[in-house]
Amino acid sequence: MNELTRDPRVLVAASVLATVATVFPGFLAGALFVQVGAELGVSEGTYGWALGSFFLGAGAGSIALGRLAQRIGARSQISFALVGTIVAQLTLAMIARSFTALIVCLVFAGLMNAATQTAVNLALSQARLPRLGLAISVKQSGMPAAALLSGVAIPIVALTVGWRWAFVMGAFIGLVALLAVRLVVQSVDSEDHRDGHRPRSSRRALVVVASAGAFLAFCAGALNAWTVASGVDAGLGEGTAGVMLAGGAAAGIAIRLGSGTRLDAMRMRPLQVGGYMVLIGALGMALLGVRSPGIHVVATLVAFGGGWIWPVFTNFGIVRANQAAASAATGITQTGVYVGVLLGPPATGWLIEAFGYPAMWLVVAFLAVIGSVLALSIANEF
Repeated sequence: MNELTRDPRVLVAASVLATVATVFPGFLAGALFVQVGAELGVSEGTYGWALGSFFLGAGAGSIALGRLAQRIGARSQISFALVGTIVAQLTLAMIARSFTALIVCLVFAGLMNAATQTAVNLALSQARLPRLGLAISVKQSGMPAAALLSGVAIPIVALTVGWRWAFVMGAFIGLVALLAVRLVVQSVDSEDHRDGHRPRSSRRALVVVASAGAFLAFCAGALNAWTVASGVDAGLGEGTAGVMLAGGAAAGIAIRLGSGTRLDAMRMRPLQVGGYMVLIGALGMALLGVRSPGIHVVATLVAFGGGWIWPVFTNFGIVRANQAAASAATGITQTGVYVGVLLGPPATGWLIEAFGYPAMWLVVAFLAVIGSVLALSIANEF
């Protein structure tokens, strides 16, 4: 199916809403560790598996769901995924009373996230937008926007009426996104994507990008999962640490949007710019290990600002090179991202328990450098 909208700007806005709504449960679960972990009686290492389960579901379904979007169309797949994420979050809020129930709900929510991410990429590529790079940067801002909302939800919702109401808030965001998608995106019968297209980029190139994404997403997962808890350990209050997470996410959004205004006219390869930005973010990740409240705040801004910018450039490069098969191509590369975020929380949780926060952040910074090198090595292919 071909997906058309009345106004490209409205399509981009609906894409951001859908992106925020389906990735929100994963980010919120990380931000709520102090509250949820205390109620369920689990440690950082154990709770890390719950965080990873969201991305286990996403990684398991990414390739297949990318191909499915080529067959059934972006509108249908995004709508289905939004209904699923609403159900998952309401279940967490009203029924889940055990650690196992938490994991099951997050696995399902992760599947819905993978369905949305690939389908949104397809919708944007089919719209033939004059500024595809700007559109993708705005859409990719949905991820840090979800992290920002999860950080704000701690002092406003979790610490006032309880952590379960934060998931009710997430379900409401999903409902708003669903209404926007149904109103904005139209389905028009076409055979252009019925059988799907093969990506133009070589599988080797896509696998290298997926590998880079795995390392970088590992680091992003650690940032989302432990920035708040690390801030508390460094001497910040719970509410302040939550606001700090929101501030770091806001920095990531600002830099993504700022880079998006120049992305379409940029002469450097997208993956080159992303790789260099990650090196700056790695410095912030290393500084997060310093047990000082002031340094922790500054390091959070640097880590999020540089360490979260790369998805804009990787997705732009891949979608631009594979416009007819954007969901299939990004289904491959997103698998690496989900694997990285899956492994990040439990692995870093174990590092925290065994060696403490300073050692964990140094390892994360080192892995960010490896991801940067991989991205730079394949940049000329995109």
